[in-house]
Amino acid sequence: MKYIKFSLIAIFTFFVILVYLIIPNKIVVSNTSFVHQPGNLVSNAFTSIQYWDKWMPRKSIEDHTFILEQGKLEVHESFLSAVKCLYTINAISVPITYSAIDAGGDSTMIRYEGNLNNKFVSPMIRINNYLDSKKMKVQLDITLEAAKNFYSKKENSKVETAQ
Repeated sequence: MKYIKFSLIAIFTFFVILVYLIIPNKIVVSNTSFVHQPGNLVSNAFTSIQYWDKWMPRKSIEDHTFILEQGKLEVHESFLSAVKCLYTINAISVPITYSAIDAGGDSTMIRYEGNLNNKFVSPMIRINNYLDSKKMKVQLDITLEAAKNFYSKKENSKVETAQ
C-alpha cells in the first residue's frame, strides 16, 4: 500500500514539474504575412479601423467589438501603423497589436502579436491558458489571412485611403 501511495505522489509531482518545464510563463501569440501592395497605401487603409468590418471574419459586430467563432476582439486604438486590440476568450483577455509596416518595394508586412502572462501557481490554470492561446492563434490567423486577402487587391487599399 505504501508503494502505491509513493508511486502516485511521484507521478503527480512529475506531472506538475513537467507542466512548469514545458508551458512557458509568457506565451507569445503572433504571425506575419505579406501583402504585395505599397506600404503607405496598406498602412493608411489598415489603421482606418472604421473599415475593418469590410474584411474581418466574424459572427457579429457590436461597435468596435468583433464577435469571432471563438472569443471576441475589441478594437481600442489606432496609431500610425498599428492598431491596439483586446482579445478575450473564456476567462482570459490578451492585448493584441496588429501592424502594417512597409517591407520595401511593393510589399507590406502585416502582423499581429499578443503576450499572455502565464505565471500561475496552479498547473491547471497554466494548461488551460496554454490551450486557450492555441485557440486564440487559430482565430487570429484567420483574421490575418482575411486582411491579407482584402488588402492584396489594389482597389481596397485605394478606396480605404480615399475616404
